[in-house]
Formats: sequence, structure tokens, C-alpha cells
Amino acid sequence: MVLSEAVRAEVRKWMDLYPQGRERSALLPALYVIQREFGYCRVDAQNELAEMFDIEPAEVGGVVDFYHMFKTEPTGEYHVEVCTNVPCMLRGAGQCMHHFEEKLGIHHGETTEDGKFSLGHMECLGSCGTAPMAMVTERATGQGRYFEEMHSAEDVQKALDLLASGKGFSTLERWTPEGDPESSGKAAGPYRIGGMEKPVLTARIFKKNSHKIDTYIADGGYDTARSVLTSMTPEAVVDQVKASGIRGRGGAGFPTGQKWSFLAPAMPRYLVVNADESEPGTFKDRIIMEYDPHQLIEGVILSSYAIKAERAFIYIRGEYYFAYTRLVEAVKEATARGFVGQKIFGTETNLQIVVHRGAGAYECGEETALLTSLEGFRGHPRMKPPFPAVEGLYAKPTIVNNVESIANVTHVMRNGVDWYRQFGTEKSPGMRIFCLSGNVKKPGLYELPHSTPLREIIYTYGGGPQEDTAAIKAIVPGGLSMKLLTPDQIDTPMDYEAVAAAGSSLGSAGIIVIDDRTSMVSVARRTLSFYREESCGKCTPCREGTTWLEEILIRMENGGGRDKDIDLLARITTFIAGKSFCPFGEASVWGLQSNLAKYRPEFESYIELTNPDEVAPVIPIRPIYRPDTGKPSVLHEASIEAEGDSPLNRDTPVLAK
Repeated sequence: MVLSEAVRAEVRKWMDLYPQGRERSALLPALYVIQREFGYCRVDAQNELAEMFDIEPAEVGGVVDFYHMFKTEPTGEYHVEVCTNVPCMLRGAGQCMHHFEEKLGIHHGETTEDGKFSLGHMECLGSCGTAPMAMVTERATGQGRYFEEMHSAEDVQKALDLLASGKGFSTLERWTPEGDPESSGKAAGPYRIGGMEKPVLTARIFKKNSHKIDTYIADGGYDTARSVLTSMTPEAVVDQVKASGIRGRGGAGFPTGQKWSFLAPAMPRYLVVNADESEPGTFKDRIIMEYDPHQLIEGVILSSYAIKAERAFIYIRGEYYFAYTRLVEAVKEATARGFVGQKIFGTETNLQIVVHRGAGAYECGEETALLTSLEGFRGHPRMKPPFPAVEGLYAKPTIVNNVESIANVTHVMRNGVDWYRQFGTEKSPGMRIFCLSGNVKKPGLYELPHSTPLREIIYTYGGGPQEDTAAIKAIVPGGLSMKLLTPDQIDTPMDYEAVAAAGSSLGSAGIIVIDDRTSMVSVARRTLSFYREESCGKCTPCREGTTWLEEILIRMENGGGRDKDIDLLARITTFIAGKSFCPFGEASVWGLQSNLAKYRPEFESYIELTNPDEVAPVIPIRPIYRPDTGKPSVLHEASIEAEGDSPLNRDTPVLAK
């Protein structure tokens, strides 16, 4: 028996957190347990886990292979993963990776000879405002920590020295070259959070011990939940949220109260908070969970009461380990005070909150894929209808809302509809946490009313272009998947309707600024690399199409592009957009489509510069059998012509000479 009794007991405790008969939901937490125990997910341990869950070993293996945070081979004592996505790329992620390779004496994908360090690259880690950065996972404990603002080789060396000293995980607070923050609960280093003179969602972030329940209560926390649960009906709460016009902050922008009103009458009902913040350029939910988790929990209490749910799940992305620990501790604190659990606030209302950690899959940000993952399966999307409000988690009526959306509920119920609607516009009311990253002087989070002009966010708060000699070339207004805006659209008000009128979407309000030092070919290639990597693989158009697009863009970037490749790229996108099972397939090509439409001359110039004769690539055709090796070999057009032989019309295998 590989799994010790202690490990089995820990797994059983996880299984007890989920409804009876739904214990499979504990599969991801259980895999984290065995990964911490062995350093990776050993096959024999997976098999014993399968017995505990009464499922086939292949099902456990299929889950392990789907989520990139589960390892099938041992890593170093410290696994360093550098974020190389577009926002980090714009601020020197490539140089950061090079510094790590140079200092460790290995390339990414390798482990040092002493087994101390492994090095890899990572997709977006939700640290776009503090790029370049890396996540380091400690093998012995499974803990993850962010190392941010590493611009130079000296910064990287400081981080490695701290890890080598064995003190790298004395705290999970984010690290910067300025040094470890004091264990005061205060956000550290160069975090930039600003905006409104009297912020609402970010008001408590820089207070000492802002994540603790005592400081939250001292600021009036949980008074609103107590008042609502003892004096209002659930229907009245739904009506107030509906009247406020809160719109979803995860990307779609659907009215929150209206979504709640769609719930089917069946019971039980569930609330699921989507904290899988993995859209590149977006890092707002992370700061709420790390430094004001009780604001979110009070919103969960209010929302659960409104929809008559006695169980709520916060599905947080696996990379947000620090935020995960903060949420778990906050739930424990709230439970100890009687705010969560049985008969909360002395009423007949019951509520259990489970913080469920994902394991690295962008697709799980899509609500139905998130539910599938929460049930313990691969994060594949589901057909809609039925919508989650009718048949969601465990086939029961379920509401899925974003972290920022739920946090807004707390303030609407505390201050009222009129107060909330004084901000923003009629159709896009309230304030928004705008995430600003890329080529600006002051990347960070800026809480401002909807409809604040894009120019004001970039110049007044962001300080303008990163380099005084550089000019803005392109702007992503709402997360990497959204269509690009050009500099002449910089006065666009940042609300749902105005951004849509400009030809894009507000999405998650992740603003990425790209200046004229950056090649739009490189932006296109790195964008498609992300969507190819993160495709869940369920739909052929998305799975294969993003691969084709990436391969063409890599060839183009490496000097093998042709003019007709531009039209080919555009054509391939039409077979993905609208042809995949979930919205993420379509979103995967929006950025490329707008890039080709608005910056085509740059692609043409790049091809003219790097491949003026438009030399065609060598294209492999069918594999051939090599009797000397017993293995297939790829025969290229060039070799066929040289031998004066063509197998293109043959029906039998061609034997290599």
C-alpha cells in the first residue's frame, strides 16, 4: 500500500466537505495531497486513489494529464516557473527567463544537477501589473509563492539566494527585490492601487492586517449581512441587486440580479464563485482575495441567502496559492464567529462555504467547464441549454458569479441602489477595478467609475507610455482575448456599450498597452501560443485550429512567412470562431482577427524584410517506413524531387532507400 493512513485520512476529510454521493469533487484536492506527499502524482498512488473514490484508474490519470499543475515526474526542490504571456513579455519576461537560465546553468524544462531547482515557463499568473515575475513551488510542502518585479540579473539572483537559504517560504506574501514584506498583512512593494478619491472595493487593501476578521468587523464588516438576514426576505435582496444593475465582472457582463431570477424552483441550490482568474491582463480578483477576503465572504453570505443556497463553493485557480490560504483562513474565522455554518447570525439560515482549488486550466474560467472541474472531472464545457441556473452543479440550479461581482453585492446591500447607480452610466452602473499592464509607467489596479475614458486611465493614472520616446501602438481593453483598439480610439469611455461600439469588449477590464517598440507579429504569435496551450481539446476547430495558427506565426516570426500566409491566417480563424463548443474557442481568435485587420501593413513589412523572396517552407507529406530502423520517417518534398520519385499517388507504403 503506497498511501499511508495519514494521507488516506486527509483525503477522507476532503471527501466529507462535499454532498453525500458527490465525493468525487474531492479528487483535485486529493491529487494535491499525493503530489505533496511524493513530489509528483505517482501512478501507483493514483491507482490507490481510484480505489478510494470507486472510479477507474484511467479516470484519475485522465484528470492528472488535463491539469498542468499536476506533475507526472519529480521536479526540483524548488520549481521556478516564469510567466511569459503577453503582459509579462512586454515588460521583459524573456530577459527574466534568460537570467534564470544563466544563473542556474540550465535551460527551461531542465533541473539542476543537484536537484535543487527546476525551471519552466508558465502562462498568465495574474501578476500582470508587477511583471516580470515567476511562481516558485516548494516540492516538500506544495506551497507556491510569487516573486515579482524581477527586472535584472541582480533581482533574479536575490530571489535564488533567498530560496537557497531555505527561508523562501517563511511567508507566502509576494516577494520583490525590495525584500520580504513585514508579516503585517499589508500589501508589499510596488503594488500600485489607486483611482477614486474614496475607493470602495479596494478601500481596505493597505490597512494593517486587512485580511483579518477583527479589522473587517472594526470597519463595519458583517453588519450588513446580519441586518439583511434578520430583516429582509431573499426575494427583496434579489430585487435590490437587480435594481442596482450590477453586471458580471468576469467578462460577459450579464446583469447579476437578472441571472439570479432565472433560477429553477428545484432544491437544493448552489452558489459557485468563479475565482479562476486566468485571462491574461487580469489580476483584480487576486488582490481582493489576498487582502480583503472577508469582503468577498460577506458577499457570498448575502448572495447565498438571496438565492436560497445552503452551500457555496469558491473555485480558485491553483496558481493563487497565497490567496487560497487567505480565503481558507477567512472562512474559518467567519465560521468561528457564527457568520458561516448553522443558524448564522442567530437565524434559521445555514451556509457552508468550501474553498476549492483548481489545478491550472484556463478553460475552467468558463462557467460550465468550472462546474465540471468542481465535480472532479476534466474541465470540459457543457452544452447550453440547460443553463447552470436550471441544471448546474450536480445537475441542480446553480448561480456562477465572479469574485468582483459578489464583492459588489456587499456594497449595494450596505449603501443602496441610488448610491451605487451614481457611478457609471445607466446601462453600465457602478465602479470597476481596471487592471492596467504592459507598456505604461505605472501598471496597477485603478478603481474608477464605469465610463472613465481610456486615455484618463492610461495617462492620468498609468503615467503614459513606459518610455518617453515610445508611442502607443495598440491597446487591449478587456483581457487578452478582446479585439485590439488603435491609438485613435484612446478616448473611448470604458463601459460595456462604448467599448462594444468601438469594436471590442470590456470583458474583465484588463487593459494591456502595447507600444511601438513591440512587433505585432510577436504579439500575435504569443497570443496564439497561449490559446493553443490552454485549449481544453474537446473541440476540433479550437484544438487543431489554434495549433495551425501558432505554427504559421512561428514560421513567420522566424523568417519563413509569405504574403499569402496573412490571408491563410484570417481564413483559418473563420473555422474556429463560432464553430467551437464554448465561447473560449471564438475568443481565442478575436485578438488575431483584429491584429490582422488593423496592422496588416506591419505583417507585410515583416515578411518583406525577413523573407523577400517568399521562399516556401518544406512541407512534410506522408510518413514512410524505414526497414533499417523499424520506425516511420518523414519524407519531404525536397527529398522526393531529389530522388526523382513521388509517392503522392501511391496506395502502398513507400520504402526508404
